[in-house]
Amino acid sequence: MEEFAVIKRAQAGDMVAFEEIVRNYEERVLMIAIKIAKNEQDAEDIAQNVFITIFRKINTFGFRSSFYSWLYRITMNTAFNHIKTRKYDDFLTNENDDEKNYAVSEDNSTHILEKEVFQKTLKNALNELPEKQRTVFVMKYDQQLKIKEIASILDLHQGTVKKYLFRANEKLRKLLKPYKEKMEKR
Repeated sequence: MEEFAVIKRAQAGDMVAFEEIVRNYEERVLMIAIKIAKNEQDAEDIAQNVFITIFRKINTFGFRSSFYSWLYRITMNTAFNHIKTRKYDDFLTNENDDEKNYAVSEDNSTHILEKEVFQKTLKNALNELPEKQRTVFVMKYDQQLKIKEIASILDLHQGTVKKYLFRANEKLRKLLKPYKEKMEKR
């Protein structure tokens, strides 16, 4: 396959091959970044960081999955990290926050703690899912993409996306059952 040869050449340090990879995937990476960042400037920053990461880590690609799956995973991680950093930076630099009352009642702090515990439990459960199921689940419920969009991005049939989504939901129900039972006992 031609893509395989291009990746091998890029891994050997061939800049022309790396530039070909960028040309082949830059539009898809930018599309994913725009969907996550909801802002073209941030999306461009994310895409640039993705290709810097790819350049540095191309030798770690082991051909165990498709190159696009590997690239997609890096894009998602880069985008989510960018968003988290931006939100944190916005919080630190927002001068209007002085006027807000940050007093936290006991009820509020309990609710916040429960939410944090649930988020950690969900993250651990998501990490238990096979890669394709986890990716489809995150795209559907975190990014709120339609089945058709997910199928297009991942180059899958819509039926395949639905199957991964169904299996992910089933596994998550089982994995989260102890947490749900614990919360119901309260």
